[in-house]
Amino acid sequence: MQIMERTSVLRRAATQTGAVNALPRAEYVLKVALVYQDTVTRLRAGQVREILGKVVGGAALSCTEWEIGALRQQGVFADGVAALARADLIVMAVHDAARFPAEFYLWVNLWLQQRCGRPGALVVLLGTSGDVGPACNENRSYLHAVAGQGRLELFFKECDAEAGVSNVLGEELTEWAIAA
Repeated sequence: MQIMERTSVLRRAATQTGAVNALPRAEYVLKVALVYQDTVTRLRAGQVREILGKVVGGAALSCTEWEIGALRQQGVFADGVAALARADLIVMAVHDAARFPAEFYLWVNLWLQQRCGRPGALVVLLGTSGDVGPACNENRSYLHAVAGQGRLELFFKECDAEAGVSNVLGEELTEWAIAA
């Protein structure tokens, strides 16, 4: 079993007024990539962005968004590979029963290769439908493998239809953000 080393990319981020942890490197910007399937999952991913904005300050946060269905467009695909390869934190908000399109797997493989072991974290917000079928187990296993292959610290949260990002996940992300 490989032990994941805690990263301190958020700790290096400078904060503005109201942020949790003011740090000396004012030029550092935390790079976050939100990956989602639809409006519901986009809202969940956005909650993580809001939590991080409170921790590091809005000016120290750079966020990109990537809809999985839009990866069929060549420019979106290529830009997404580059953005996720550079991201400090990747948030994937997906449904458990939905199968990913083929281009999603290629996209993930390409940005994982370009990361070259760069430190960071993967936050998975898995929307649960109550149906535990083959797609559900496949998605969970795949996303765990992505974190392992990318040497990303994994935060895995199941969300039911009405639930958003829990306070527990918010606390875990805050701890990650200020860890030395």
